[in-house]
Amino acid sequence: MSLVTKIKSDSVQAMKDKDKDKLSTLRLLISELEKEKVSKKLSDVTDLTDEQAQAVISRQIKKLDKEIEAYVGAGRSTESQETEKELLKTYLPKQATEEEIRELAYKADSLVRNRKIKNAMQFLSQELRGKADMKLVAKIAKEVQKENDNINA
Repeated sequence: MSLVTKIKSDSVQAMKDKDKDKLSTLRLLISELEKEKVSKKLSDVTDLTDEQAQAVISRQIKKLDKEIEAYVGAGRSTESQETEKELLKTYLPKQATEEEIRELAYKADSLVRNRKIKNAMQFLSQELRGKADMKLVAKIAKEVQKENDNINA
């Protein structure tokens, strides 16, 4: 079952269960998936690959993060945004831990130093896309590079 099909069936189940919060979140997500379908010039939303659907979900989570940040700054409650975010995360693959990211960053840095690859972030992006927040990956990659530069200096 494709990810889009699962999301659609979960929205039907939320409708049957009368779970208004889950239903509204899934409807919004389906709407975003429909927009992605149009931008990719596909005939049906179920033609989206799981990776494309995960990219849409990741964008929605980033939007929610910005919204949460703004609400916290304004002193407002972020409970519903946090709930939406957790629901959306269930449709993404298991996220890499910080240790796993750091381990891959060390590997990428050594490959760059041995001239096996040109760019560490390119390697990390291929390995971790959809499995980790790329801002965190970039931050850890820079830390690892600085550590190794200090050691080798």
